[in-house]
Amino acid sequence: MIRRLPWLAASLSAIAAREAAGQSFIDTRVLYYKESGDRTEVLNPNVLVHQDLGPTWGALDLHLAYDAISGASPTGAYPTLDVTTSASGKTVAGGSVPVAKYHDARKAGTLSYSNKFGAHLPSIDVSYSKENDYTARSFGFSDAWTMAQGRGTLHYAFSIARDIVAPVTNKLRLDKSTNGYALGWTWIVGERDLLDVSGTLLGLSGYLDDPYKIVPIGPTATGSSPDHRPDTRSRRALLAKYGHYYPWDGALKFTYRYYWDDWAVKGHTLDLVYDQKLESDWIVSPEIRYYTQTAASFYGSRFVTPQPYMSGDYRLSPMDSILGGLGVSHKLENGSSVNAGVTFQSQTGRDRLTPLATSPAATRVTSTSPADLTVVTVTLGYTFNY
Repeated sequence: MIRRLPWLAASLSAIAAREAAGQSFIDTRVLYYKESGDRTEVLNPNVLVHQDLGPTWGALDLHLAYDAISGASPTGAYPTLDVTTSASGKTVAGGSVPVAKYHDARKAGTLSYSNKFGAHLPSIDVSYSKENDYTARSFGFSDAWTMAQGRGTLHYAFSIARDIVAPVTNKLRLDKSTNGYALGWTWIVGERDLLDVSGTLLGLSGYLDDPYKIVPIGPTATGSSPDHRPDTRSRRALLAKYGHYYPWDGALKFTYRYYWDDWAVKGHTLDLVYDQKLESDWIVSPEIRYYTQTAASFYGSRFVTPQPYMSGDYRLSPMDSILGGLGVSHKLENGSSVNAGVTFQSQTGRDRLTPLATSPAATRVTSTSPADLTVVTVTLGYTFNY
C-alpha cells in the first residue's frame, strides 16, 4: 500500500510555504502515478486552501486529498518458471514475480494553524486519513525561529501518530504508533546562496508487519510463512540542502539525504533541480535524482528454515533508482498560476532471483527482482490567489 508520508517529513517545506505566502490562495492538483507491469496505479486529486487571517490572527490551512489505488503488488513468493493461471483466468508467464491484485481508496485531511509571534512562526497540525484497512491520526507542532539579524532560522518540530491497521483478511484491529522529531538550521550564506541542514528521528512501535505478504521457506521455496518484523523501528535521517541563484534568473538546488535505521537499512539520496525563469511569467525546472539503499537485516528472497523475523518485501531489499523529470509553471495575468510536471523513474533490485523450475518443460529465463520496475508520475496544478 502507498501510505501517506509522515507529517514530519513535510514540516520544513510547509514552514517555507507559510513564510512565503503573503495572501490567501487555493491550490488544486491532480497526480497520476503508474508502475510498470500492471502494478500499482494511483489517481490523487487534492486541494489546499490557505486563508490569511491578517497580522493579528495568523493563517489557517486546510488540505484535502483522495487516493484511488488499484493494480497489483508482489506477494513475496519466489518466482518459478512454470506458467500459471490465476483465479480470474489470467495467464502469468513463467519467471514472472508473483503478484496479488488489490484496490483501495484513501480519504485524508489536514488542518493547520500558524501565527507569527515576534521572531517565531509556530504552527499546529491535525491530520486524519482513512482507507479500507488503515486509519491514520496525527498531531504535530513546528516552529521557525529567526535570529542573527534575519540571516539564520532555527526550525524544529515534533509529531505523534496513533494509527490502526485492520487487515481485510481478518477482523483484527492492530495498533501502530509513531513519534517524530526534527531539528534544523537555515543560513543565508550570501546574497545568492542559501544553506539548510537538518535531522529527523522517527520512532515506530506496534504492528509493523505487512499482513498481505508471505516469505518463501525451504530449499525449493515450496513452503511459506507470513511476513513478520520487529515491533519497533528507529528511523533517522540527515539532510543538507543548498541553493544558488544565478544573475540570468536561474537557480540550482542541491539536496543530499542520508538515512539509516535499526533494521540495517541505509539509504543515500542525491537530488538536483534547476529553475530557469523565462521572460517574466514562465519557469522551467528539470530534475534528476539518484537513490540507493541496503537491505534490512531480516530480508531474504527465501529462507531455508524459519527465522524469528523474516520478510521478502522488496521495499526492504537492496536497490538503486534514478529519476528524471521536468516541471513547467506559468503565471497568469491575475496573479494565479498553472503548472505541470512529469517524472520517469527506473528502479533495479540488487538481489537477483533465478526462477525455480518445478516442471521439466519449463524454459530457463534470466534473473529477476520484485524491485525491478519503472514509474511514471504526472502532475497538473492550478493556484488561485484571492
